[in-house]
Amino acid sequence: MTDRDSFSSLRARMEAIGFRPSSVLGQNFLLDPSLHRWIAERAAPTRQDTVVEIGVGLGFLTRELAALAGRVVAVEIDARLQQLAQEELAGVANIEWVLGDGLGGERRSMHPAIASASTNTADGHLLVVANLPYSVSGPLLAELVALPVLPARCVVLVQKEMAQRVAAPCGSADYGGLSALVQSMFTARSVRDVGPQVFRPRPKVMSSILELHRREGAAMVVASGADRRSFAEFVRQLFQQRRKVLRTTLPAAAAVIRRTAVALSADDLGRRAESVDPDTLARWWAGCGA
Repeated sequence: MTDRDSFSSLRARMEAIGFRPSSVLGQNFLLDPSLHRWIAERAAPTRQDTVVEIGVGLGFLTRELAALAGRVVAVEIDARLQQLAQEELAGVANIEWVLGDGLGGERRSMHPAIASASTNTADGHLLVVANLPYSVSGPLLAELVALPVLPARCVVLVQKEMAQRVAAPCGSADYGGLSALVQSMFTARSVRDVGPQVFRPRPKVMSSILELHRREGAAMVVASGADRRSFAEFVRQLFQQRRKVLRTTLPAAAAVIRRTAVALSADDLGRRAESVDPDTLARWWAGCGA
């Protein structure tokens, strides 16, 4: 059966329950089964691991993940889509269905079920594997860093521009607050581009698969979730006025986290945040006084 035939059949079922894909919610369904398998195999979950999938859609990727992982926490915001996915995967026992917004926690933090999954992985690891809703992929990636336990790996499909931003090296035009925040805890690589032709409806942009690997031993990785959230606020404030030098922006960033600014050299104070690597930012955060 071709992708078009497959989606035609699914579309009839969606229409029967009153569902139409929403561009606002980023509901572009990935239909290439070989790509579903590739993503799942790239993430390489084991039977000891828990996988969180945010934005289950029609459950195609969910099926591949459940075949490899010990547990899949499947998060979907739309009850009608969840119904279709549950019908398709009715015989699969290791999926925990969560109906809700991935950013459904307090003050748009991660949904409590995702935070809970990060602390209940038994002897395995937490992985995040998803075709992320493009409209909220930035906030979702930022929230990953504040989970109680950081994922060991993330393999996510996002807009190509987003993948380039997250993986951008320090000092490049694309390097920003999200780059610094994510890279303080993960190595980030864009590993594969994906064209719009494999989605229905087709997006108007190119997509990329972004791969994150937890940086074992990095200072911000071993900090508590609360500390990492404080660091995130510090970084966001520094980059809000990225063209201004640190002499101006550093005191404001320290004030946001209710601390006094770390003492820096005159040379450092004359730099902009976009020229500072993530580990240096983490040291500066740690050096801010109470």
